[in-house]
Amino acid sequence: MALVAALLVVLTTAGTSFSSGLRAPAAASTGCGKAPTLTSGNHTIQSGGQNRSYILRVPAGYDSNHPYRLVFGFHWRGGTANDVDSGGTDGYNWSYYGLRRLADNANNSTIFVAPQGNGNGWANPGGQDVAFVDAMVNQLESGLCVDTTQLFSAGFSYGGAMSYALACSRATVFRAVAVYSGANLSGC
Repeated sequence: MALVAALLVVLTTAGTSFSSGLRAPAAASTGCGKAPTLTSGNHTIQSGGQNRSYILRVPAGYDSNHPYRLVFGFHWRGGTANDVDSGGTDGYNWSYYGLRRLADNANNSTIFVAPQGNGNGWANPGGQDVAFVDAMVNQLESGLCVDTTQLFSAGFSYGGAMSYALACSRATVFRAVAVYSGANLSGC
């Protein structure tokens, strides 16, 4: 329950549509107004000469003229993208650390991404995991209608360390990150 409370604090203070306050105007990505080139499911992308994978969850009733918030959920050491997407043994209530249920109950305006770390972790050697995120953001923003002012990252343990890495190296890209029981391993 503390995890969900922490996420609510991050999302409501970040000016998302979960809050009732004023928010900055949406900045539509290049994928807006076009037929989507991506759908929910497993995807593979080339990054740094490697095939990297992620699970994408596009809202039911997706509207290509509506910019959606984009949330990345990073798994823990030994975990998988599927664990984050499915909620693991806890199921739907913990899918994307509880955010999927909140988004579905609010207004279904969130695209979720669960990347798969190399060796089931996020060591980020030479920045390769940050480059992977860059490649995913580029692909998602061109293939779907994304609000470029509403990118978020959440992660537990090693996934939290990856969220820290994004907070440091992509501070102008990600509006906020939520770190659960993670360490700052990126050196920033």
